[in-house]
Amino acid sequence: MPSASLDARLAKAIVPDYFSVQMHLLHACNLTCAHCYDSAHPSLVMPPTAEILRRIDNIYALGHQLGVVPDIHLSGGEPTLRRDLVQLVAHIVQTHEGDALLFTNGTRLSRALAQQLWDAGLRFVQISLEGPQPQNDAVRGDGAFAKALATLHMLAELGFRLTVSITVTARNFPSLFDFVASLDALALHFHIREVFAVGAGADLQAITPQQRRQLADWAIAWQGQSTVGVEDPVHCSAAPAYARTQAGCVAGRNHFCVDVDGAVYPCRPLGYRVGHIDDLPAMWHGDVMTRLRHRQLNGQCGQCQLRHNCGGCRVHALAAGDLFGADTRCFAAETGQLMTPLQTRVFRASQELGWRLTQARRTLAMLRGSDDATRL
Repeated sequence: MPSASLDARLAKAIVPDYFSVQMHLLHACNLTCAHCYDSAHPSLVMPPTAEILRRIDNIYALGHQLGVVPDIHLSGGEPTLRRDLVQLVAHIVQTHEGDALLFTNGTRLSRALAQQLWDAGLRFVQISLEGPQPQNDAVRGDGAFAKALATLHMLAELGFRLTVSITVTARNFPSLFDFVASLDALALHFHIREVFAVGAGADLQAITPQQRRQLADWAIAWQGQSTVGVEDPVHCSAAPAYARTQAGCVAGRNHFCVDVDGAVYPCRPLGYRVGHIDDLPAMWHGDVMTRLRHRQLNGQCGQCQLRHNCGGCRVHALAAGDLFGADTRCFAAETGQLMTPLQTRVFRASQELGWRLTQARRTLAMLRGSDDATRL
C-alpha cells in the first residue's frame, strides 16, 4: 500500500494531546530586534476587534472537529499595542474555555494592564530576553533589558506562569548558561532556540556544531527550580533515550500560525503559506500539513529512527531549499540513528500495522457505543 495513502489516512485519525495556535494580532512593534524573523515581512494593516474575534471562533470550531481545545498564543508585533487585548483574552478564556498565552517584549506592560489581563483569565506570559543587559540591549535596543526584567518580576508577584524566550546566536551563547542560572530562583520556563536564518536573523552568526552539542547536553542534564526546553528539535538527537520522550517539531503537527492578514503557516518563521483562516479544515487536512504531520521527509530526516520524536526544523530545511528536506544540524549519524533502505521499509510496514490496529480498536469501540471512538 503506498506510503502517501497510509499517511493521508493517519492524518485524519490523529487527535493531538496538546494543540496550540499562534495568532499574530498586528505587525507593529515598539522595538526593532536584530534577529527578527519578521523584519522583511510586508507591513500589514491591523485587523479590527470583530475580525480577530471571528478568527478565534474559527480556531475553536476546528478544535471542536478535532476533539481538542486549542491554546492561543497572542503574538505580533507587540500585542500590548492593541487596546482590545483584554477583550481578546476574555473571549478565549471565558467564551471558549481555552487558555491564552501572551508573547511580549515586556517593555510596555504596565501593572494595571497586567491585572486586567489576569482578571480576564490570562495566566501565561512569555517575555523575550537575549541574555544579560549588554547582549540583550545589543539585540533589542538600549534600556530594553531593564524594562523587561522589571516586568518579569512584576508578573511573578502577580502569580503569572512565566516563560523567558531566548534566541541563541554566537554572540550570546558564551553567557547563556550563567544567565539562565541567574534567573532560576523565579521558577521560570526557558524557551531556547537557535536563531533562524530568515529575516534579520540571516545576518547573525549561528552557533557551531560543537556549541550545539554543548547546548543539548546542558539542557538534557539541567536540574533547577526552572525548566529548560530547547525548542529546536534537533537537540534531542544528542541522546536517543531522551529523544523518545520528545514530540519534536510542532509545525503542522499540533500547531499552526495565523498571520495578521489571515494567512495560515505551519509556524510563522516557516514562511510557507498553507491556507487561510476562513477554511481551516482544508488547511489542516491538506497535502502539506498531512505530510508534515506524519514526517514524510526526504534525505537524512526521512531515514532517521527518531523522526517522529524530532522531525528536524522545517525552517532550516526550507532555508536549504526543501521544505521536506534534511535538517543536517543534528546528531543522528553520530548516534547511529539513520536506517538502511531495508530498515526504512520495515519501519513503514510497522506503521501500516499500527494504523490497522487503530482502525480495529475504533470499530470495536463504535460497536460498543463508546464515546472514545471519536478520539482514536
